[in-house]
Amino acid sequence: MAIRGLWRRARRAGATETSATGFSSEEERILLQGLQDLAGAARGVVYDVPIRDRPLRLPLSPVYLEGSSSWRRFLRARRALDTGHLTLLLSLRRLPEDERRLVVDWGTAHANAFLLVEPAEPGCDLTDPGSPVAREVFELCRQAADFEASGANEGERWTAHTPLGQCLRELYGQWVWWEAPLPHGRTREEPLRLAGAADSLSMHLLPLLYERFPQQSFDVALAELQSTERELFGGDVASARSVFRTRLGLPILHDSRAVDRAVRQLVKLGRMSVTSGGPNALVFGPDHPVPDDLPDEEFERFEIV
Repeated sequence: MAIRGLWRRARRAGATETSATGFSSEEERILLQGLQDLAGAARGVVYDVPIRDRPLRLPLSPVYLEGSSSWRRFLRARRALDTGHLTLLLSLRRLPEDERRLVVDWGTAHANAFLLVEPAEPGCDLTDPGSPVAREVFELCRQAADFEASGANEGERWTAHTPLGQCLRELYGQWVWWEAPLPHGRTREEPLRLAGAADSLSMHLLPLLYERFPQQSFDVALAELQSTERELFGGDVASARSVFRTRLGLPILHDSRAVDRAVRQLVKLGRMSVTSGGPNALVFGPDHPVPDDLPDEEFERFEIV
């Protein structure tokens, strides 16, 4: 599945020559272009909330947060891409465990569709204008702006061929994912090692999704959910995909048919039944497995009973 759509970041209200980070809006524009080129995908959102503005849970409240204006701007940018399609979420700094969960899971409808990628270096914080790494990156942004103004940038992902692109490839990154559903699931960190200018984060991420979440992981997860939370599976077969998009820690839905195939497996095992509906309904279930030649496009419209 390709990662596609829009690319968003938190827009800073009133930014003219200098933004709230201390860098010019022109430098930030080039950085955003560099991050988009690094991602190699047209669908993504940038988490640019400084440490001082990070969200904090209110004492004794499992739901409400103390959130800054920069956090709320990020939420607006993320909300625009909260559609259930795979979306890169690039953080400008390394995040602690609790903040990772808030960035991906708090207030999202499709938390498990956001792929969080952080810098590989623990001390990297591009939201801090005083950090050596940030100063280097934004100096390279200024140089890239001159390169752009000269008309030398032709074609897509032009920053990948500049020193800025090389620097970002060295800084990024690591993919952060949850090994089990919350509240018990903890994060795992997967290094992404980019080489030349032709490399991108999405080129490495998509194969990793297939490797970390093979078909068997969907079969097992669906079987467990069907046993413990049967009420999740009403409606047609295609609706069973929604839980894998919404619940952080389940296998990431890189292929929508993976859930459909898991439903077929449960029907084959006699643990689930499906029907075509109507007066001459076809019913598959115990002792009546789904025919192997039934097209996927037809099977996804069957109702789970």
